[in-house]
Amino acid sequence: MALFVLLALMGYYSWKQLSIEAYPDIADVTSQVVTQVPGLAAEEVEQQITIPIERALNGLPGMHVMRSRSTFALSMVTLVFEDGVEDYWSRQRIEERISDLNLPKGAQPGLDPLSSPIGEIYRYTVISNREDIRSLKNLQDWVIIPRIKQVQGIADVANFGGITTQYQVEIDPKKLEQYKTSLSEIETAVNNNNNNVGGSILTRGELGYVVRGIGLLKNLDDMGNIVVKSQKGVPIFLKDLGVLKFGILERKGILGYSDHQSNLSESIEGIVLLLKHENPSNVLEGVHKAVDELNNGGLPQGVKIVPYMDRTGLVHTTLNTVSHTLVEGITLVVIVLILFLGNWRGAMLVAITIPLALLIAFILMHMTNIPANLLSLGAIDFGVIVDGAIVMMETILKNREENESIELEESHIGVQAFHVARPILFATLIIITAYLPLFAFERVEKKLFTPMAFTVSYALFGALLVAMLLIPGLAYAVYRKPQKLYHNKWLEKLTHLYHNRIKKIVDRPRQVFAPLAGVLVGAVILTVMVGKDFLPTLDEGSIWLQVTLPPGISLDKSKQMADTLRKVTLKHEEVTYMVTQLGRNDNGTDSWTPSHYECSVGIKPYDEWPRGKVKNDLINELANDYAKMPGYTVGFSQPMIDGVMDKIAGAHSELVVKVFGNDFKETRRIAEDVLKTLRSIKGAVDLAIDQEPPLPQLQVKIDREAVARYGLNVSDVADLIEVAIGGKAISQIFIGERVYDITCRFNEESRSTPEAISNLMLNTPDGARIPVSQVAKVELNTGESTITREMNKRHLTVKLNLRGIDLTAFVKQGQDKIEKEVKYDHEKYVIKWGGQFENQNRAYARLSIIVPLALAIMFILLYSAFGRFRQAGLILSVVPLALFGGMLALNIRGMTLNVSSAVGFIALFGVAIQNGVIMLSNINQLRTGGMELKSAVLEGTRLRFRPILMTATVAILGLLPASLATGIGSDVQRPLATVIVYGLLFATAITLYVLPAMYYLVEKKWGDDFAMDLENVKDGH
Repeated sequence: MALFVLLALMGYYSWKQLSIEAYPDIADVTSQVVTQVPGLAAEEVEQQITIPIERALNGLPGMHVMRSRSTFALSMVTLVFEDGVEDYWSRQRIEERISDLNLPKGAQPGLDPLSSPIGEIYRYTVISNREDIRSLKNLQDWVIIPRIKQVQGIADVANFGGITTQYQVEIDPKKLEQYKTSLSEIETAVNNNNNNVGGSILTRGELGYVVRGIGLLKNLDDMGNIVVKSQKGVPIFLKDLGVLKFGILERKGILGYSDHQSNLSESIEGIVLLLKHENPSNVLEGVHKAVDELNNGGLPQGVKIVPYMDRTGLVHTTLNTVSHTLVEGITLVVIVLILFLGNWRGAMLVAITIPLALLIAFILMHMTNIPANLLSLGAIDFGVIVDGAIVMMETILKNREENESIELEESHIGVQAFHVARPILFATLIIITAYLPLFAFERVEKKLFTPMAFTVSYALFGALLVAMLLIPGLAYAVYRKPQKLYHNKWLEKLTHLYHNRIKKIVDRPRQVFAPLAGVLVGAVILTVMVGKDFLPTLDEGSIWLQVTLPPGISLDKSKQMADTLRKVTLKHEEVTYMVTQLGRNDNGTDSWTPSHYECSVGIKPYDEWPRGKVKNDLINELANDYAKMPGYTVGFSQPMIDGVMDKIAGAHSELVVKVFGNDFKETRRIAEDVLKTLRSIKGAVDLAIDQEPPLPQLQVKIDREAVARYGLNVSDVADLIEVAIGGKAISQIFIGERVYDITCRFNEESRSTPEAISNLMLNTPDGARIPVSQVAKVELNTGESTITREMNKRHLTVKLNLRGIDLTAFVKQGQDKIEKEVKYDHEKYVIKWGGQFENQNRAYARLSIIVPLALAIMFILLYSAFGRFRQAGLILSVVPLALFGGMLALNIRGMTLNVSSAVGFIALFGVAIQNGVIMLSNINQLRTGGMELKSAVLEGTRLRFRPILMTATVAILGLLPASLATGIGSDVQRPLATVIVYGLLFATAITLYVLPAMYYLVEKKWGDDFAMDLENVKDGH
């Protein structure tokens, strides 16, 4: 008793230390190499940046796949690693490879923060009724983000939206010509006049003075007074060559926010990223503290941080769902125990198993670093947990019922406990063995279900300890003295009816063959009929949109369309807010253009919705509204799974079709044909080509012969394009703790049209000035917006989601139609399916190997327990018969066979075999005692009717609430619980009625060795 009290205390402590998550982190180990190269178009980025990086990273140890995306001014190379590769180790290998790269334009590749695709744990906006957007952005950059990043466990805080301040020098080209000055002279002058230096130590008497030369620029006036050059003794100041002003970094993205009280066309957002492997609950606690501190005196009056997405809410909601189903399950289990055992004391003794088993599981989870989440806790069937305790208690109670007038002896109780300990041990081992296939999963399914397998196994181990070490002692203490027990009349009557029925079946045992054949045929038919998917949808309680607009749209027009989208969305009363992320974030690590939005849509708790309305109904309503809006192509997802699918498939959708080929035009033609073909299949939604079509470009094509005639270099023209037109940061200005770029570019008038650019002047070595048009051709054209590659090969991606059709059926239709209708050169181009389809094939292929192996291990355990191949095979024959009930339930409830329901079948097989072990071990024990075969079958079934019926009932009712749950977090539980609940109904009937008849037939024909063994035992005595 003292041992279990100590274990309970340790278990409570371990629970408080556990990392608690809403869902397991199902993302692969990934790293992203990000390289920003201002001004380079997608084609140049691919050629000069992405391909050299890819070649350096080829063959990286443990790499599963490498993808890249090249777009304007940005290269992103994503590496996905195999299971088991450690994050820091993989990042070190990448750093070693890219450190030796010498890229053009001074480009410096770097790694993204060490977070997960589901690492966005907190999003907030900064609002004020006093400050303008520039001031709010300054507060975000220099006050808010630095404070939040102080919280332990945060990988990064990214900003989206707002205005980034720059100190800008807008040069008038006419003034440059007037004063015969070049851009390079301006850049040199600014850098030469913006410096602090140290002059060591000056000793005066007993004191030493640090010598500092202070020449840093402090404001626009200081900048304006920089002398660029001197002509005939007259200084030419920077302010003489143009306008100095507070400007803004060229905007690539805008954030909009709307709810039912406010509508902000422009706002500022912060995205908090969780450092991988950290406890999100602890980190969020630190974030909340930092935000409270900032809101209560850390920010100017009128400025507030307002969170709109907080992972804490999802964790609490999912834990409430789990808690609700667990409490209901435990309550039902206790009620059933009281009804079956006939007294509350016995029921409470058995029920003690549940909290103790969980607390022991928490200790082991803490020791092995297994997090607690919806699936790992919600999949525990407390009916199965108490099975061993029920059998132990039933044995002791049976003894008490048969000897009501005498005091029980401790030794006698010990002998009885020892007799049932062996079948309890083997039955528990068999259930744990049933979960072995989960440990053999890979990638997504491994991360989703392996914590569950550990948790259930730990809980079963704890329950085994309680059943074998604690229950006998407690039961002896409670029932030792003579006492009259309550006899359950209805259960006795039910036992009598069962006994009579078994007599008739054993008299004519072959009559079970016909129904068995029917069940087997039915199981096969139902398995063929059921839809097949990879995973059920994990409801996150929110909606995430990927919105595509017409290519090449301007930032201002895109902003107007975002306002319209938010207005239409908020007409639905279930929607609480909508955030539109237009284009890229400030640090340029998104590859989007103004033609793309990412949108977060908040929704009310489901209990506040109109009765009967579900999330899919709202999605369908929104989809219908968006379909009526010209120019919008909208895809629906959820925040966390959207990021995961981007890493898994390389696109923000659950299914992708990739077209590999080098020719841009032909590859896009094939992709468009694939898109058209898939759109004709019912169930395909949110279809789009992930990469935008070619965008308008203003191309300055340099004439090398002309450049050579004037004694110029191509770099002279390139520098003019980069600095004068694109703008270039030439230095920095320090204001306290804040740092701002000093940029230089020509004024708007001189670079706003192709003609104006053609007339920009170049300085030749001999002092002459010639227009750009003399050495280059300026023309409007089109060029690639985004170039994507996978394993060094270019491709385009057709992305889509599915509604109302299972994955397997859709992919089969899609593959057949594409093969028939899409014409292309199969030698030059390849079409490949990916996403959930790829995951499903991998998971099912693994199951097809591991499940038979697990059944083989179960057979070995059964043989070890019974010592006879025929009896081990007989019990194992329950497995295909148990399949019928689960498949019937999936078909009736309109569910699919996916990894979650497959895990349910695995657990079902273990529980079904457990009941068979309890039944046959008791019959064997009676025969060992000298009872004749038929009598042993009849008496053994009668004695084990109550414990088997009880264990099956509590196992069914323990997961019944989970099988019926509909709240957030119930999606993965529901298929698993449905299979176990309804499958066990049929498996129990088979164990009670079919298994005894089959045992009798088998032993009657081949059981002579049992009698011989019995004679040998007697002779030995």
